[in-house]
Amino acid sequence: MPKKILGLDINEDSITAVQVKSLMKGYQITACGTVRVEGDGGLDDALKGLVERMDLKSDTCVTSIPGEHISYRNLEMPFRDPKKLRKTIPFEIETMVPFSIDDLVIDFIVSDQSDQNEILAASVRKSFVSEYLTSLKSHEIDPDILDIRCVPIATWLLKQQGIPNDGLFLEIGEKRTTMILYLKRHIVLIRTFAFNNGPIANSISNDINDIDATESNQIESNFKHLFTTVRNTIHAFGWQRNKPILLEGIFFTGIGALYPETENLIRQFFDIPAEQINLSRDNKIHMDENISQVWNPLLMDSALALALRDSKQGQGFNFRKDEFKIDRHYFRLNNALRRVAVFLIIIFSLLAVNMGVDYYLQKKRYRALDQKVTEIFRQTLPDVKRKVEPIKQMKLKIREIKKAAISQPGINSKNKVLDLLKDISQRVPKSLNLHITRMVINPETLLIIGKTDTFNTVEKIKNRLEHSSYFNAVTISSANLDRTGKQVRFELKLQRIE
Repeated sequence: MPKKILGLDINEDSITAVQVKSLMKGYQITACGTVRVEGDGGLDDALKGLVERMDLKSDTCVTSIPGEHISYRNLEMPFRDPKKLRKTIPFEIETMVPFSIDDLVIDFIVSDQSDQNEILAASVRKSFVSEYLTSLKSHEIDPDILDIRCVPIATWLLKQQGIPNDGLFLEIGEKRTTMILYLKRHIVLIRTFAFNNGPIANSISNDINDIDATESNQIESNFKHLFTTVRNTIHAFGWQRNKPILLEGIFFTGIGALYPETENLIRQFFDIPAEQINLSRDNKIHMDENISQVWNPLLMDSALALALRDSKQGQGFNFRKDEFKIDRHYFRLNNALRRVAVFLIIIFSLLAVNMGVDYYLQKKRYRALDQKVTEIFRQTLPDVKRKVEPIKQMKLKIREIKKAAISQPGINSKNKVLDLLKDISQRVPKSLNLHITRMVINPETLLIIGKTDTFNTVEKIKNRLEHSSYFNAVTISSANLDRTGKQVRFELKLQRIE
């Protein structure tokens, strides 16, 4: 039976919904609609207006979180096993975020499977996900998948033939622009920039032919500002990887693509081919004439990409996990299902015959699992002689270990990492020419690596930090001129007070 899938694209400017019906070969677009997010009601009023405009009831709903609420981290891991990655990544990013990982929902995709497995991890506050889902559920919308905005459309792009191996995707919105950098056909970098593209939207939404020279100059100035930020971001990312990034092509969409000269501006600025994308041109996508008359790919492609998103793990991000995970799917019986209810009863009757066999097999499996748990328990906790509830006992032991770790020197509540950083920031004057490139914090020591203008400045920083109540010794491990001879590369080692 054909399955209805709803793609719901939400951003601070508008909400767009596209509903498709899965066919044997491809998809049929059955409905689409878009509403503006305006006024004090914001998201709730827009959702209410969308519900009134079209029927959003579907078998599956896929939506996304705007990129400005997501934090990204690029990591290198020594192994590739997804289960190990899922368990390890939260601890890897724990030192990179200013709050507890218990307050985050974390997911990841593999960006490179070379010798060092490169991972792009994304995290979002649990409080935001909770409020987001509550707002959707108040309008009877309960998404099965919660991806990151623009990632599904970039994933669709990377599956197309003739796409260069290294390139860039841009979604130029009214207030924000999202860039997705991909290398070797794998997403490696996602960034969302806040730009006032209102002049673009206001000028070209009225009448493209009526844009005067002043408005055109304003639009092109905004574009150049945006493109400069994108180029600098890519350059910084390449510098971190110690590899130059050479783009082979740029693909773009969004309201900014309404401006007739957008493609030429991109080509001239980056000096590489640029192309506007349109998902509806995919041979697997079909739409009726009444849909094609109102279809606007620049506004609806993101929602369509969500509806077409592969639900398989690894095909994107999904923050419907942990306490937000959907554990059950509700059967929505319609008239067709009611007509075949008799056949379902027969099938369930036949399945009941095998319940005895299934029970025996399940019981055997549980015994094997219990033996496995007991074996792991004994290997992990050999000193514990009495096994009552092994899982609870192991969790209790882990809590004890964590508490013991907190009581170690340099990690107690009176000597927090944020306090150290605050103290260092206050002691080093803003007037000094200082650029810190790396900081390593251990329970006993703190290592600062950076660049400054002179050797005297290094000595001043050392003298300032020596008066801190958090450190009992500050040592200049090294101080040398860099390759240019204009800056001093230095390394300070600070001994923490226990």
